[in-house]
Amino acid sequence: MNDTTEAHNIRISYSSSNTYQGCKRKFYYEKVVKIDHDPDYKDDSKALRIGKAFHQILEHCNHDFNKITKDIVNKSIEDNRVDDPTEQGLVLGMCKKYSILHRKSELKIAGLEIEIGDRVNYIGFVDAVMVDELGNWWIVDLKTAGKLNNSLLSRLSKDPQLNIYSYYTEQISEACNVDIEKFAGVRYRVTTKATIKRSKKETMGAFVQRIFDRVESFDIGIPASDLTPVKTHAYFMQMLKGMRALKETPEEEISQNFTYCESYFKPCPYWSNCYGRTFSQAGAKYVIYDSESIPSLNLDELDIL
Repeated sequence: MNDTTEAHNIRISYSSSNTYQGCKRKFYYEKVVKIDHDPDYKDDSKALRIGKAFHQILEHCNHDFNKITKDIVNKSIEDNRVDDPTEQGLVLGMCKKYSILHRKSELKIAGLEIEIGDRVNYIGFVDAVMVDELGNWWIVDLKTAGKLNNSLLSRLSKDPQLNIYSYYTEQISEACNVDIEKFAGVRYRVTTKATIKRSKKETMGAFVQRIFDRVESFDIGIPASDLTPVKTHAYFMQMLKGMRALKETPEEEISQNFTYCESYFKPCPYWSNCYGRTFSQAGAKYVIYDSESIPSLNLDELDIL
C-alpha cells in the first residue's frame, strides 16, 4: 500500500508534529478519527489572534509600514477578531517596530507565504524569503513573544521548524526565482509585545507610538552550514510513520500525556474523552474548600511550645 492511499492520507506539518509529540491521544482525536471538540471548548487565544493579525498585516503591506492602509488593517481586525482597541494598537505598534528592523536589514522580499512540501507526506508555509543585493537569500520565520528568550539563541540551529523549511530550498528557489546555490540560511525574526493599555482620551496614533517605544524586534541569522535539513526531514518522516500507524492502533493503547492537557494555557478540546466529563464540569465531582470555609486552629490547645 503506498502513501497516496486512503489508509495513509495523514500528512505531517510542523504544528501537527508538535501535537503528536505532546500527546498522541490528542493527535488521534484531531487527525485520525477527527471527532468534534467538547461543547465548552473555546478556541479564542488572545496571543494567537494577535500573532495572526501581525503576520497578515505584514504580508499585505509587503513588510513596509508606510504601505499599511485602512483596508489592510480592517480586514486583519475582522479576520482575526482583534476587536479590542488596545490589541489593535499593539498589533500596529509591533508592525511599525518590525518594519524599521526590516528596512535596516536592506533585504528585499522575494516571496511571502510560500507553500512547501509534496502535499502527501509534508505541508508547510514559509513566512517570507528575502534576498540581498548580491543574490544571497534567506528563509525568514516571523514570531511574536512576550520577550526574547536568550536560551533560544543556542538552540536555533537545531530548531525543527527552521530545519524542515531549509530541506525544501530547491522548491523555494523555484517558487521565488532565486539561485539555489546562493541559499545563505534562515533568519528568525522575533517581535516582542507590550502590556500597556490604551487610555480613553488617547488617540490611536499616540497609543501606537507608545507601543512602538516599548516593543522590540530582533533578527537572528542562522547560516546554512549550521543547519541539518536532511537529518530533520528523516526525523519527520519517521514520525509520520508513527502517526499513520495510529489508524490501526486501538484507542485504549494510544498513550495519553496528562501534563499536556492544558498546554498554551487552555484546556484540551477533547478533555471529556480522557476524563469522562468536560473541562467546565471537572470540579463538579469534588468538594472544594477555601481558607474561609476551614475553621481556624486554636493554638492554645496545641502542645507546640
